[in-house]
Amino acid sequence: MGNEITTEVLAKAIDETKDSVQSNNNNVRLDIQGKKQDFRIIHKSASNKDNQLNAMAIAPINSDGKADYDNVAVVYAGTNTWGETGRDGFATAGVAYIGGLSEEYYDAERFLTQTKDKLTQHKGTITDVAGFSQSGGYMMKMAARHGQASGFRTTSFDDWGQNQIKTLTKSEQDWLKENPEALLRYQNDSWADLSNRDHKYGTIQGVIGSGVHGTLATYFDGNFLNLDRLAKAGIFAPDMTKEQVLLAAKNWVRKKEHWKAYPDEAVGVKERVKVYLTQYGIYASQSYSKQMIKLKKLRQLLSSSGGGLTRNEKLYLDSEAALMIVEKALSDFQLTTESIVTLYQEAIRDAQALWQETLYEARQMGSLLSEYEIQECLYFAGATQYKMVTEPCTYYQSKLDKIANMTADFTRLVSEIKAKIHEIVQRDKDLAAQLKGGLT
Repeated sequence: MGNEITTEVLAKAIDETKDSVQSNNNNVRLDIQGKKQDFRIIHKSASNKDNQLNAMAIAPINSDGKADYDNVAVVYAGTNTWGETGRDGFATAGVAYIGGLSEEYYDAERFLTQTKDKLTQHKGTITDVAGFSQSGGYMMKMAARHGQASGFRTTSFDDWGQNQIKTLTKSEQDWLKENPEALLRYQNDSWADLSNRDHKYGTIQGVIGSGVHGTLATYFDGNFLNLDRLAKAGIFAPDMTKEQVLLAAKNWVRKKEHWKAYPDEAVGVKERVKVYLTQYGIYASQSYSKQMIKLKKLRQLLSSSGGGLTRNEKLYLDSEAALMIVEKALSDFQLTTESIVTLYQEAIRDAQALWQETLYEARQMGSLLSEYEIQECLYFAGATQYKMVTEPCTYYQSKLDKIANMTADFTRLVSEIKAKIHEIVQRDKDLAAQLKGGLT
């Protein structure tokens, strides 16, 4: 397990790629979960006046000093910019911007093939391929074409490029839609969004509050983002607890003097929390977070022996994961419903108060006008009771009614799913007890 290529390894390797490939070093040292770990550079491409590709294939180094060729990662750096060694890649980034496939992809594809050839003599395996920015954009093509054939995991960090799904053939598109887990996409709220990239295909994990175009490398612990570190940096991510969301909101408001946009810090925090709920919908409970950690440990325990998971092991893990998700969904849906209902109720009151305030100010300003004349003036200004109260409040009330109906339907559905999951798990009680014992 110590040689696993994690998302943290991929992100930090990408950040080191441009410097590493321009040097004569055969190894690259990364800080992984607070410890220094060396990786052998098996193959590399260093950009020059004729070539813009910066890429390297790396393998963990075992305690005996030999490379672990069973766990090889191929990583591609982002676009060369002014002042960096080698040809810049703005022209090919421009192609991706208008929805085409970056020409750099073909260099990246050749590099992948060359790496496979080098690994043949070692009977090695590429387990992961990852890219950032422009190379992150063509990871979609890389996953659908080569990941599908070779079985490696593909990861992109803050990808750049419009409509990259259209660079895939019809069969590649169908495969990616059926296997979204094959492409993991981390997206920041950075200027990379200016490329009109999609937020739909693959498995997407977006963060809010970073504002930086980067790999998020400092926030990873293994395969997962450290939500506490993100919160301290004022960054939102999915599956945060309410406490983490409040901390992230407070730190974001304080960061870069965002508080100046609000009457006071408390108002800023409240508005920022609304941003989280609008984007992600729900808080995660602390109990769910603890359960998720247990499940991850269990998956690592079962995978550590090699050879993949047995059918029964997969059944157990899938059942436990499904049960956790269902229980979390029920709890979080109830919590979210309460929060959203409050927001809509406040919106209704605010709309009514705004109309009354508008009427009052209009009457004060037009004291010599009749009530009809005042209403007529407001009408021509687009300020009517229908526009300011009736129309928005009708919309808000329809949402409240929908929430009430969804609550009833969702609660019934949860009961049915839990019953079915319980039935599946009961088929293999011995294995379930054995696996649970692995976590005690």
